Amino acid sequence: MRRLDISSISRAFAVFALVICLYSLFISSETEIKTQAIYWFCIALVSAVVPYLEEVVAYVQSIKLGDIEIALKEVKKEIQRVDDKVERLDDKLLISLGQVRQSEATLTKEARENRQRIYDESAQALALLPPDSKMNLQKRLTLNHLSDAGIDVQTLKDVLEKLGYYQGSIDQFFTPELVQAVEKFQSENIPGQPDGIIGPITLSKIAELHS
Repeated sequence: MRRLDISSISRAFAVFALVICLYSLFISSETEIKTQAIYWFCIALVSAVVPYLEEVVAYVQSIKLGDIEIALKEVKKEIQRVDDKVERLDDKLLISLGQVRQSEATLTKEARENRQRIYDESAQALALLPPDSKMNLQKRLTLNHLSDAGIDVQTLKDVLEKLGYYQGSIDQFFTPELVQAVEKFQSENIPGQPDGIIGPITLSKIAELHS
């Protein structure tokens, strides 16, 4: 009942203010009264709106709350999907690096020495190539070794970033920044001249440090 009374009073006052506004604007000849017409118009407008403010505010809030709830649900679903994907990738990476460590453990001392000699000779030959040819060879050999190990470039970048060697976009592109990260890793963890190629020696060391 109270809301009805307020609404009736507000409407009546709005009509009254509108009448005064029209009178001031079109009938009165005094300039000062005409100037006040705009104030009476504003009063009429506010009086007409007041009874509906509570309903309007409640409606707007319901819309916003509904949109927020929907958005939060979508965000939660997306976070869950990302978490599931990361968990699967981590499991796959651990399996791949575990296989690398097992393969490394089966090598004899003589096999390791021969591999290191070949690695040093390849690094020296690689250093003599023009930059473009060097980059292409690094890419081709790295992708071959990663494919054999079941690891992709994006995962490699992620691992090197976690180890503190790579800073850049985590994607599938083989970039100079990745080569620099590999060379830095090799210079700090592997004897000999770094070649920027992810081969068995580098992979085994990554597996050792990542475990």
